Amino acid sequence: MQITIAQLNPIVGDIKGNAQRLIKEARRCHAQGCDLVIFSELYLVGYPPRDLLERRWFIDDVEAAIAELVRASAEFPGTGILFGAPTRTSRRIGAGLHNSAVLIEGGKLIAMRHKSLLPTYDVFDELRYFDPAEGVSPVEFKGATLGISICEDAWNDPALWPGQRLYMCEPISELAARGATVMLNLSASPFYAGKDRVRYDLIASHAKKHRVPFAYVNQVGGNDELILDGGSFLLDAQGRVVAECGHFAEATVSADTAAPGGQAACEPLEEIAAVHDALLLGLRDYLRKCGFTKAVVGLSGGIDSAVTCALAARALGAENVLGVTMPSMYSSEGSVSDSQALARNLGIRIEEVAIAGIYDAYVDA
Repeated sequence: MQITIAQLNPIVGDIKGNAQRLIKEARRCHAQGCDLVIFSELYLVGYPPRDLLERRWFIDDVEAAIAELVRASAEFPGTGILFGAPTRTSRRIGAGLHNSAVLIEGGKLIAMRHKSLLPTYDVFDELRYFDPAEGVSPVEFKGATLGISICEDAWNDPALWPGQRLYMCEPISELAARGATVMLNLSASPFYAGKDRVRYDLIASHAKKHRVPFAYVNQVGGNDELILDGGSFLLDAQGRVVAECGHFAEATVSADTAAPGGQAACEPLEEIAAVHDALLLGLRDYLRKCGFTKAVVGLSGGIDSAVTCALAARALGAENVLGVTMPSMYSSEGSVSDSQALARNLGIRIEEVAIAGIYDAYVDA
């Protein structure tokens, strides 16, 4: 099966815009003869949608978008489209939503599969919004038996977490036992230093244990304080890398699930460089997605403001950053001169705003 991993950067809440990007990518993949194009967890709404999920109109818009995507998929017969979205449940009790993977093709809704394991630790609060799947089952598609899972579903392997597992069930093993011949995981997995290696080890363990190729599709982008670093890949049944997308940028990669891997493992990221790139992505996306094009940075002459300003200049371009130094009677000479030197080195504009008069006015008030 020829698949395309679409590691894209959706905007939280921009259902229409995210859907348009999906159709554009599906059209390109169809022209290249792709059997299946895979997007990330909750791609249609962006991650994390948080309390937007509690707005009825928002879920109504999601359902309308899914219906339109089903209709649009008729333009791409033979190319399946698998993407993440919230969907309503049929249960009369519970949160009322599933965190779902939706498979469409040729103008039809082929299948939906729901997330089983809903994390509530660290930045996650999914039980607040979603109900877990009642069970797992593979999907037959174009001669393959697809084992579709969503993010946390792959993180409960007893071999990796002896004595520390959070959940009773293990969806990947259950899918393998039910005959899955290709594993797919749609994720929105946040970055921390070293997590790229943890992810590879986890997915490679599944691939080798169950002797199936495994495609891991992670979202990329910065959303407020949350940074999703991508790092998507396809592994063969021996856990070797067939294709990978890289980190901290949108990317797509196509490969055959039957192809042998060309390298033993994903190369681990260098830690300092990865933190640097994560900060750039988070800062750049925060400003872009909120509609800002320029930044003002207060400069003290110290290391904190210097690093902040350097990152801003790299993320936005020096021409879009203004440094401001605010000397007072307590400022050292270096506070101003070091800030001016920093501005020259970075190529940014700097202005001096004296605050002694403001300080005196407060004292005299």
